[in-house]
Amino acid sequence: MDLQHNYKTIRQPAEGTYSASGSKFIAYLYGMSDETGIKTIKERLKKDHPKAVHVVFASRIGIDNTMERSADDGEPAGSAGKPVLNVLKSNSLTNCAIFVVRYFGGKKLGIPGLIHAYAGAATAAVENAVVEITAIKQFYKILCNISHLQTVIHVISQAGASIHEITYEKESCNFIINFNRDQEISILSKLKSLWQIQLEYLESK
Repeated sequence: MDLQHNYKTIRQPAEGTYSASGSKFIAYLYGMSDETGIKTIKERLKKDHPKAVHVVFASRIGIDNTMERSADDGEPAGSAGKPVLNVLKSNSLTNCAIFVVRYFGGKKLGIPGLIHAYAGAATAAVENAVVEITAIKQFYKILCNISHLQTVIHVISQAGASIHEITYEKESCNFIINFNRDQEISILSKLKSLWQIQLEYLESK
């Protein structure tokens, strides 16, 4: 798989479980495009599992500059969140978060045991997930005089890009366009042949 032009994520939420010495670990895998939902999901899981002793999480958000976060939620440092994060990394998954709920079984597992258990639950959730390959989209802004509107629209269409949004300001218009990253070189070459426009990169997602 070409991870330069594509990324791996999940199609829908998935769950997985792991048991060790009486303790039960339940992993919940969610897709998300930003971190705003992490706190809400964690709070909901705590309400759904009032007898759980820990709700650990790890996330990888973003395409190029991937933001990675993890939290041990009271477990020994590095014994919970990091192993879960490593499962996401080893599977090359992004725009995802895994939450692992732990029910204590009365016996301490030690740090090696915790690492194995949290990773095991996270791995089970990933194995139960439907993973999909998504093409990375490049978003650009085009500014042109309104008198060149139809010419620019024609070139955008011929180049294979999609118009995401058009706004008008007096005698000018702004386009937000997007296209698959693997088309970037050819599409930009065609767009840059239009001396009437200003072209600005916005984001990848």
